[in-house]
Amino acid sequence: MFSPFGFSPFGFSPFGFSPFGFGFGLPAPFLLLAVGGLALTSFRSSRGIEQADEAAGAAYCLQVACYCGDRQNSLYGKLQSLARTADTSSYEGLQQLVSDTCLATLRSSKDWLAARTTSETKGLFSNDVESQYNRIVVKERSKWESEQKSLTRTSAGEATYMVATLVVLLRNGSELPEVTGVNELREAISQLAADVSIEDNLIAAEVLWTPEDPNDVMDRDDMFLNFPELVTL
Repeated sequence: MFSPFGFSPFGFSPFGFSPFGFGFGLPAPFLLLAVGGLALTSFRSSRGIEQADEAAGAAYCLQVACYCGDRQNSLYGKLQSLARTADTSSYEGLQQLVSDTCLATLRSSKDWLAARTTSETKGLFSNDVESQYNRIVVKERSKWESEQKSLTRTSAGEATYMVATLVVLLRNGSELPEVTGVNELREAISQLAADVSIEDNLIAAEVLWTPEDPNDVMDRDDMFLNFPELVTL
């Protein structure tokens, strides 16, 4: 199911629009893909499509920067473990994966350095929140690709800075708190986890983190250079 090089991270979209190749215009099964530092999960249920006109719609981006002194026991190690063990054979499994990502991020609070949130809640299809989701995804993927070029190669397991990004499209949801400190970040993660847990509310999600390779290291300067929107906590 996972291949670091077998698929292009830009080849698939859960919607009819795809900026780099292929898209799904009809109800499609989930897609779970790991490409280098990218873990991509996309899901669209038939019930979600049928009920889309009734939904308010919300596109979110939650981004957290951490220092991983101990990679294995940090957010880095937790995301790598989730990528290996997640059961995405059902909607519930994908929902659990996103919830577990939120929980892992909350449990890594001692390592938090910076973060940000964005919210788009204008309406699922009638007011273009779907396009906003796609724009966020493309923007964050491009950052991820740029960051890969600046990483330093070193021995496996060495300490590193990292950035984890969760982009989510929901049928219903309210704006996430703007991050100005640790308390707002906790509130934002908890709110997103609660919204994802609502039955049939999750339509699509992407989880990205960098560095992904255990031999790559990102320094603090490169982290803020490639992710300038981050707010220091």
